[in-house]
Amino acid sequence: MSKTIAADVIEKTLKGIAIPSRPQVLLQIESELRKDDPDPRIVARLIEADVGLTAAVLKTVNSPFFGLAKRTSSAAQAVTILGMRTATQIVTGLILRKAVTGQGRTLEEFWDRAEQVAGIASRIAQTIPRGPRDDAYCFALFHDVGIPILTQKFPDYPQTLLLAENSGDRPFAAVERERHATDHATLGYLVAKGWFLPEAICEGILYHHDPAAFTDREGVSPRAQTLIAINVLAECFHDENIRLRDTSAWARMGSQALEHLGLTDGEYCDLREDLTARFA
Repeated sequence: MSKTIAADVIEKTLKGIAIPSRPQVLLQIESELRKDDPDPRIVARLIEADVGLTAAVLKTVNSPFFGLAKRTSSAAQAVTILGMRTATQIVTGLILRKAVTGQGRTLEEFWDRAEQVAGIASRIAQTIPRGPRDDAYCFALFHDVGIPILTQKFPDYPQTLLLAENSGDRPFAAVERERHATDHATLGYLVAKGWFLPEAICEGILYHHDPAAFTDREGVSPRAQTLIAINVLAECFHDENIRLRDTSAWARMGSQALEHLGLTDGEYCDLREDLTARFA
């Protein structure tokens, strides 16, 4: 179902914050994809027109976190192997990273982690019947986009994140709103809407920290729930096996994520073994 946010909430969320605009290359690619018979050669040429973007695409698709069996050496090969929709999702994420950046290592680490989690989420989606691989990848890249934007706006926002992560049963967003009168989930939702991402991705971003997203109380769509669930598994695996740190997300939402995806304990163990062999 489509979600709406009250005008006063939007005004408060965006007070003094600029949402990055969607660049022309994405508009051109999406225009081609909307055709009855889209041409992958045109999509590849649009990517190749930007040398920096082409290099970033090749670096991403050839990384172990995307898991291609064979290295690709051109944007045209990437579009052919991955498909136009997947290639577009990767391009969207890379452009977003360029649009929402800043000084210092913290934001670089944020985007590196986001791309790694996206690769893991894409693999998890492949193991689920009719799993939304493309949307899972895009969701993992976008779902925390409000964090670097708020980091740019508020010098003490990293401290807010630490407080929110260690707040126990207190909602993550409540800590953010108390300190900054906004929260990264609502801001991320507005960015995703502004970039015309699929509704399920927008909706999932809005509720990705809320365990109630898996109940009927919030009325969140099944596809958005699936994206949230996949992302919970991907983030927890990444934190525990790559960053080698404990995560509070599993205690909050892990059991609901497994239940929604219909994974038994044995199937989850098998999934972790597969992810470990590929990524850890």
